[in-house]
Parts: sequence; C-alpha cells; structure tokens
Amino acid sequence: MKHVLSTVSALALLPLAAQADTALELAPLTFYASELPLELGRSGTSVSVLTEDEIARAPETTLADRLDALPGLSVSGNGGPGQSTQLRIRGLPTQYAPVYINGIEATDASADKTSFNFGNILAGGITRAEVVKGSQSALYGSDAIAGIIALDLAKAPETPGQEGRAAAEVGAYGTKSATLGYGVAGETWGLALSASRFVTDGFSSIEAPGFKEDDAYRATQIGLDAYWDVTPDLRFGLSGFDYSAEGDYDANEWPNVEDGSFTNDSWGLRAYAQLQTGAVAHELSLSRFDVDRSFDAGGYHDSFGSTRDTAAYSGTWTIAEGRSLSFGLDRTTEEANFTSPVNDIFWNRIGTIYSDEEIDNTGIFTELAWAFAPTVDAVFSLRHDEHSEFGGAWSGRAALSWRATEALTLRGALAQGYRAPSLYELFSPAYGNTRLDPETSFSAEIGADYAFAGGATLGATLFYTEIDDLIDFDFATSRYTQVPGTTVSKGLELAGTLPVGERVSLTGGFTYTDARDASDNPLQKVPRYDLSLGVDAEITDRLTGGLSISHKADFPGTWGIATFQTVEDYTVVNAQISYEVRDGVEAYLRVENLFDEEYQVIPDYATSDRAAYFGIRARF
Repeated sequence: MKHVLSTVSALALLPLAAQADTALELAPLTFYASELPLELGRSGTSVSVLTEDEIARAPETTLADRLDALPGLSVSGNGGPGQSTQLRIRGLPTQYAPVYINGIEATDASADKTSFNFGNILAGGITRAEVVKGSQSALYGSDAIAGIIALDLAKAPETPGQEGRAAAEVGAYGTKSATLGYGVAGETWGLALSASRFVTDGFSSIEAPGFKEDDAYRATQIGLDAYWDVTPDLRFGLSGFDYSAEGDYDANEWPNVEDGSFTNDSWGLRAYAQLQTGAVAHELSLSRFDVDRSFDAGGYHDSFGSTRDTAAYSGTWTIAEGRSLSFGLDRTTEEANFTSPVNDIFWNRIGTIYSDEEIDNTGIFTELAWAFAPTVDAVFSLRHDEHSEFGGAWSGRAALSWRATEALTLRGALAQGYRAPSLYELFSPAYGNTRLDPETSFSAEIGADYAFAGGATLGATLFYTEIDDLIDFDFATSRYTQVPGTTVSKGLELAGTLPVGERVSLTGGFTYTDARDASDNPLQKVPRYDLSLGVDAEITDRLTGGLSISHKADFPGTWGIATFQTVEDYTVVNAQISYEVRDGVEAYLRVENLFDEEYQVIPDYATSDRAAYFGIRARF
C-alpha cells in the first residue's frame, strides 16, 4: 500500500477543478480501503479512524477497549491487560481480521487460527488506528473476510521541523506506564521514534474459588519510521516496531493452576523504495515479521513462533483526470513452530509434540479507481492467490460512493473473500488435516452519511457476510475439518456526532449484530445490541472532561473455565478530566468502571473493578 507520494496520488482521482478547491480538505483520509488514499466520503466503504489525540485522551487503559467503542467492533478478554484478548468485526472472530502495524502484517502464523492477540499491543505510541470493515481479500488476500485493522507507530513528519510528546501515568493495581515520542524532518528526510513501557501487578484473571493470585504484566514497545528523498521522485523508507512482554496467567486446564507465566517477543521491519516515473508511481518493499512466545503452567512448557517474509511490488498509473489503475504482485512465506498436546481418553494432557512447518503464497492484483462524475466514485479490485498447499483462489470487490447532495452521501460495496487454513489447522501433529480447503465468503453493505447544518452527523450501514466451507474442530475425529452449511453475520451500524453549544459535544455508536453458525446457533461472545456513547466538555479554557458509556446486551451463553453459562447484560461508564497546567502540558485523572459494575464478558474471567489513574502528558 502506498503511503508516500500520497497527496499527488489521491488528488489524481479527482477532477482538476475539484482539486483546486479541495486539496486542503482531504482529511480525514483512508489509507487502507483501497490502493490509493481516499477521502472517507469517496471510498464507498465503512471505515473508522482513531487519531492520536483520540487514543491518548480516551479513559480506557488498553487499545482493545478503545477500539471496542467503535461501531461494529466488540472485544472479549481472558482477564486484565496483557491477557489473551480477541477483537471481532461485525461478530466474526479475530482470524477474519488481519492486523497491520506500520504496514507490516502482524498476525501470528503459529496460532491455531492465524490471528492477532490484542493483549500484545500497548496504546502508548499509537499515532493512528484505522478499521476497514467488510471483506478486503481483493487487496490483502487470505483472512481479511471481516475487514482489516491498521495501526501506525511513530510517524515521521512530512514537513521540516520537530515535534515530541511524552506521557506518564500511575494508578490502580500497581500500574505504571510511560511513553516518549520524537519526530524530526529536514527538507529531504524524516525520522520518528517512540517508546512505551507498561507495568502492572494486575488482578486474578480467573474469578472463581481457588484463584486469588494477581496476574502481573510488563511490556515494552518501540516504533520506528524514517524516509529519505534521494530526488523529488525517489524515496527510500524504513519502518518497524518491537514488542516484548512477560506476565502471569491462570491456566485453564486440569488441574487448574495459578502459577502460569508467559513471554512474548515480536518485531517487524519494512524497507521500501518509491519512484514516480511520469504518470506511474512505483513501490517495491521487503518486510519481515517475527514472533516467539512461550507458556509455562502445571509443569508443561509450550513454545510457539512464526516468521512472515513478504516481497511486494505495486504500481499506480494515473490514466486521466479522475481515473487510475493500480496493479501489483507479492510473495509471502510463512514459517511456524508450535506444540500440540497429547491427551488421554479423558482429555488430560500426558505429553507434547513439536512441529515446524512452512507455506508460501503468491498474489497478483489490480484495482481501477474511477471518478465517473464529480459526485460519483467507484473502486473495482480483483486478486488471484496461488497457495502452496491448496492452489488458487480468486477474490474481488466493488465499492461505490455517490454524494447525492452536499449533505448526503450514499455508499455501497460487494466483495468476495477467503481464509486459507492456518499452518496449525493443516499440520498440527495431533489435530491437523492437510486436505482442508480455504473458507470462502461473500459480503455486502449499503450505507448513508448525512451532515446536518448545525454540525451534527449521522451515518448508517446495513451489513451482511456469509462464510462457507468453515474450518472447525471436530471432537468426534479429533481433527480440524470442513463444516457444511453457511455462517452468516448481518446487522446494522449507526454512528453520529452532536455539538451541544460551543463547549460540549456528544458522540454515539450502536450496532445490532445477528451472527449465527451453520446450525443457526448464535456466535459466542458477540452482543446482539452494542451501544457506545461519549461526552466531551470544555468546562473552562483549561479544564476539560469526558465520559464514555458502553452498554452491551443479549449475549449468547458461552463456556467458562468448566461449565456452559449465561452472560449477563452490562453497562460500564469510564470518565476522565484534564487540566492544562501550561501550554502543551496537562495533568489528568481517569476512572475506569466509574460505578464499579460487576460484569464478565467471558464467564469466570475477571474484569476491572473501579480503578483510578493519574497522569501527565506533554507536547514539545
């Protein structure tokens, strides 16, 4: 995906007359819904963006909880910060939404289903988060059936100058965190670095008799972004990240133990070259992602690790005003090592098998972006992947945006997607099945966005996704297998903003999700009704405050540590207040779970009680 030379590329989609009037009004942009950056209103796709300030000022501790407030997203976790945490888009599990950090795919190929654990990311240092909903396989290949999530760390400035930010916080559960970021740019170069540290004593992940020990967590996260413009048309760049963590967890196996510990070390690096040759922009990139994790509990040691190497080329030809053609190819190799438990007839573990496996995939794609009229934009994408285990797979996507009036935008998208079986599903010595085929999907959405004269906005999206050839574990054969029938997720998303006077603004989001498997059973851990409300108030010129309210209702029953249980509706309120001590420096107090709600998203797994945190943040 191109992120440099983007101003010229984005404007190439617009008629020249419109360019002159709107070149300074392109923000906010989506960088991931298509091969070229586009204004959100022109992408035809449902996209949510969190800025650096929105992430920093949110009253929630973890990035997952901050994303949970967005329409269409829901989060479940096995305890507090650092514990296994899954994020779902439109009710679909985490294996259907790959995560990119600084343009590097950071999903773990050694997991039972290739996915990203949102317990392994810190909010500190994140400069931008973008969520693109609906199938994106036509651009990103396997797994992107529900959408994609893109996180940016340490973005280098594009104009000469320097900027810095720092934050420190202490609070409940012995929590301490700090973040430092610095960016500097000259006429032809830019560099940015960020570093975050998070330490907490935590609380017991499992809330059940016999579980009393706190589960501590310690993590460090570093981000890098740099570029050098050798000529006005040639740029070299380097970006990456490093994450390392260790902590405790409560093992969910017999006998239940509290002495579980884990480590997680991951890093990613991406080097690229971008060249403009007349009407064609080229990009060549090489990237690697590497993760190693281990778990010790009950006398067993389990280790997992994977690497992903990707070489990619893409080009964009500006055909004429409002028309461009993108094309490219990529080659990815995934290697993974993992352990598989050996169980007795009562499913008590009696041993472990280790395995190392590899697959590769070659993809080729093309995308046509066409502004049919000053008010109509369309994007058509097509991709073919050739997988070393199951052969070829096609995916396509079409998105349309129509600005019917100055206030009303109508949009819609149709897409096909697929998910390749993971290395674990294919090759696990205990459970693997090398005869698996990829899952296939179809998704559709239609939406409208309206901007009222007083500054209020309202957006609505109807969505539908179906998945066939689902891969699931079959207890009868102790193997992964294809499941007949169709899994369907459908529903409605609403999002709005409302200014109340000059000093108060309201935000809101609501999602109705009906997600069911092939047997018409609701997918677990997905609330049917999900409401998020926010209030931001400028109390004085220096004092600001805010509330976030989350209400989730009508969960299906799900498994706890030993029994199948109901999940109760709940409402959680978080609050923050900040005071600008001097220009660029503010002190703040935030409180999670303000009314000390007792609730569980996964039965028997604890959530935070009322917890207060005090911090200082500064820009320089």
